[in-house]
Amino acid sequence: YELKKLQSDIDNFNSQNKYQKRGLALMPLCFGISFTNTSMNQARALVHIYQDGSVSVSTGVIEMGQGVNTKLAQIASQMLGIGIDKVKIHSTNTSRVANTSPTAASSGADLNGNALVIALKALIARLKDVAAEITGSKAEQIEFVNEEVTANGKSTGLSWKKLVQTAHFKRVCLTENGHYATPTIFFDKTKEKGHPFAYHVYGTAAIAVTIDCIRGMYVIDDVLIIHDFGNSINPTIDLGQVEGAVVQGIGWATLEELAYNEKGKLLSNSLSTYKVPDIYFAPKTLKCEALNTKGPELAVFKSKAVGEPPFMYGIAAYFAIQNAIKSFNANYKPDFDLPMTPEKVLMRLYGG
Repeated sequence: YELKKLQSDIDNFNSQNKYQKRGLALMPLCFGISFTNTSMNQARALVHIYQDGSVSVSTGVIEMGQGVNTKLAQIASQMLGIGIDKVKIHSTNTSRVANTSPTAASSGADLNGNALVIALKALIARLKDVAAEITGSKAEQIEFVNEEVTANGKSTGLSWKKLVQTAHFKRVCLTENGHYATPTIFFDKTKEKGHPFAYHVYGTAAIAVTIDCIRGMYVIDDVLIIHDFGNSINPTIDLGQVEGAVVQGIGWATLEELAYNEKGKLLSNSLSTYKVPDIYFAPKTLKCEALNTKGPELAVFKSKAVGEPPFMYGIAAYFAIQNAIKSFNANYKPDFDLPMTPEKVLMRLYGG
């Protein structure tokens, strides 16, 4: 992104406009991934392979629109060499997978995905032994590709479905549990010492705004992001998570104000009084580029968590508005009073 040019354009705009001012701010990101309560950094997965070649997966993660079930299906599809349509991800149920950790701390895909990988590796090892016996190959030569069994990269003529059926008739167990506990992490909350995170997510957002110096209203013009996805399992899902999170973060920093009366009653208790971002408030331009990193070993498939870290990018909108105010009111001394609502902007435009 050409940030120097963007800042130059903003400076030129401000010099030519008296009652409209623009501001630009950057927000760097370094966000640790894991629960600081170490005991929560564990997950389980239950996998069944059926005689028709289909696969059933249950984990402890809750799908709430973040796309984690799609990622789990991709993991199973990729490791088993079968179509994603053959993988069924079941809703979370503690009668199937017990003692689940919360789907929080941006760790759902990592914990449950790694538990799934453990279960799949055990099943794959059994099936490779069966395939080796059928084909006269060695187990280490066997791979599953496009629902076919290969040996040394060459087709054996054995299909995935036939392999599974044969394994069943040979009384090979086609069910497996996987348990994953994030290694090497610990944290002493009393001493505030330890290594609480499996890894960190990095990035930077630049946000440009324009404020109306008569009314205190503002527009989020540009959101430009460089984000560290590692080796993304699903770039479309991850990009959507970044876009949604940064808009939510902007809402926290600019609109979403809790108001109480003198008796402590919450007044902002509906969408008419508690403002949240909508399509009209969304940035005019929102771009996100991937930071090219290899990804950490502890992240499932080296794909870094995406959920919560991009929230922090929204803070840049707050500082961009502050910079725009300073362009209009040279006496303004920035403070820290979130959210920066239009009312607060107007008071600061004409305050000391």
